[in-house]
Amino acid sequence: MLTTTRAHHLPFFQTALHAYKSTRRSSSTSSINGHRLPRLSDLVLIRHGESEGNIARQRSLAGDHSLFCGEFKHRHSSNWRLTDRGRRQAAAAGDWLRRNNLAHFDRYLVSEYLRAMETAGRMGLPDARWYAEMLIRERDWGAMDLMSEQERFIKMQDELKRRELNRFYYAPPGGESLAAVAQRADRLLGILNQECHDKQAIVVAHGEVIWAMRTRLERMSQETFIELQESGRMVDQIHNGHVLHYTRKDPQTGQMAPFFTHVRSVCPWNEKLSPKGWIKINRPVYDNELLLATAERVPRMIISEEYLEKTYNGAKSLSKGDVAPDISADPASSSEPSSASSPTKASVKTEEGQTPLLIPGKPMLNLKKVVVVKKMSRFQHESELYGNEGEALRKQMSMRGFIHDRLKASHEHHIEAVDEITNSFKDRNIEVKVVSANQLTHEAVEGTDMIFSAGGDGTFLKTASFVNTPIPVAGLNTDPKRSEGNLCCYKVDNVTHRFSTALDRLLDGDFKWRLRQRIRVGMVNQDGYWFELPRYALNEVFIAEGDASRPSHYNIGIDQHQRESHRSSGILMCTGTGSSAWYSSACQIYREQVANVLNAMNHTHTNETVTELTESINKQNVFPEDSRDMGYVVREPIINATFGDIRFRRGKARRVSMRSLGWDMKVNIDGIYSVPLDYGVQAVMKITDEPKYVLRTVDFSPSPSSTPIKKIF
Repeated sequence: MLTTTRAHHLPFFQTALHAYKSTRRSSSTSSINGHRLPRLSDLVLIRHGESEGNIARQRSLAGDHSLFCGEFKHRHSSNWRLTDRGRRQAAAAGDWLRRNNLAHFDRYLVSEYLRAMETAGRMGLPDARWYAEMLIRERDWGAMDLMSEQERFIKMQDELKRRELNRFYYAPPGGESLAAVAQRADRLLGILNQECHDKQAIVVAHGEVIWAMRTRLERMSQETFIELQESGRMVDQIHNGHVLHYTRKDPQTGQMAPFFTHVRSVCPWNEKLSPKGWIKINRPVYDNELLLATAERVPRMIISEEYLEKTYNGAKSLSKGDVAPDISADPASSSEPSSASSPTKASVKTEEGQTPLLIPGKPMLNLKKVVVVKKMSRFQHESELYGNEGEALRKQMSMRGFIHDRLKASHEHHIEAVDEITNSFKDRNIEVKVVSANQLTHEAVEGTDMIFSAGGDGTFLKTASFVNTPIPVAGLNTDPKRSEGNLCCYKVDNVTHRFSTALDRLLDGDFKWRLRQRIRVGMVNQDGYWFELPRYALNEVFIAEGDASRPSHYNIGIDQHQRESHRSSGILMCTGTGSSAWYSSACQIYREQVANVLNAMNHTHTNETVTELTESINKQNVFPEDSRDMGYVVREPIINATFGDIRFRRGKARRVSMRSLGWDMKVNIDGIYSVPLDYGVQAVMKITDEPKYVLRTVDFSPSPSSTPIKKIF
């Protein structure tokens, strides 16, 4: 049982959940410190049908302001009546309630405004006894009430600009903010829970009031509220005559919870305008990382004490004719020399170039013991697969479609490069251990000063996945003719790029550390047990069904936004490092698509214009490897009458949680590590700045002279 102090600090629904789990009984007997928790069992919210005011507002938005005159301007908005369409919508809502066994309630509440009262009466619920409730009156728009859009634009331009700062907290002159309406809604919900424990209630009110009640019932953040209202998707809106049904009873198991766990949103007169079926309510809970990630979405205006002094105090002391300081540049760079060769400087990310963070290497390296992870070449794999060699191996490889001589030459080049690498370490009295990539373990890399991968990008990715401590990793491309090696810092050959040259630069500090963020993946089962996967993703995490032909079904949450269910070919999440790989290909558009759009607009264009537009758009998919954002993209989402359009198709996030609803889903990390994601288990992906999650790699490239620099303290 929870103590009084603990219960005081927990959100109410969490407190109820703790009590519910501890007693393992239904909510009718759940308690905290011996006191029962009164709760409604079901709550139905209905927005009134279309009113005269709705028609006037819609026409005004379309440019026809003629209704805002005469008697309309001299009648209070509480006296607006329903239109003919509004009456049909009210009747449709009543029919839907009766068809779904919701014709009888223990408490009937209706707003005092005529359009709500008329809606309640026209629903025709049998034996209904309605109470007119002042707490659910329409939001007060103050001086903006009874104004056309044209009149608002002419008389209240400043107010309209202020409203755009935050629609949830904005209050018009003499009116209410939606946050204030939510406080009214809270009072009403408290009364209903006290007076109608384990009973059903129905409320007929207004769109703004129902939105306010949603924010309280679902613990919806104001950011999610704004996102839903501005999404443009009809299924996200609350239409006239709309029905919202909240329940504590699990629709599948029938088990009662101590608070509302499910909701269904229905537009009875056109069900295509509403999502299908029950939706589980996921109330956002923030950990420290998510709180900080949420705050960091908004850039700071005062970035340092030095910036404050230069920008504001300095501006006040300027006399006539003085030149104001340039506040558009990084304040730290304005007082430092711009030499890119200085060993005590580091290039930082800029808005245009998005240069990754580079930290000087000289004072930070002392090699005594290193590990070299060598790849298994295709030639070696084929040789060990059947135990053949010589002509037998040549024949075997030919039958399997491989060119023996080419693979053998590549293998020999790789072996020579590995020998040159190990000999270079030995010549400098550095202890070296060589490990094959297919035999790599966490224990093999413990206690070493630095790890070198000898192969290509695949070897580097596999090596990095075993590094769970701040051990630096350097990628060496041992076959530059056949491998691009984008993740490798040095191309090794025995002619122009000998490894001994690179090693001397390392020991002399003639390099920079390059920081690459990685994705950590945690798994949460249905009992709440948390397990973090021992490997981190440097490029991407891909979650989908093991059978690629089967659609993936899952429930997803992006940061603290409202969750939604998808059916798709899976979801791909990447770091800045991986944004130039699979993610870039998955997100890119093609020249033909751009050309089709331009043709549909009757736009005259050339092939060069199409190419430039395509490349410009696709470049936006790539972001710096030290970014704390993840890119995500849903692959081929299924959009039909059952699964409507989705809000989270592509974008950036700090945290992605995904609960499996599929048969045989897998979590794939960098294409080299896979774990099952069973039904009901949730995978949580996020990026953090803890040292063990950030991969420290080597960069030998010179810094651009134009890149702003600053000290690293």
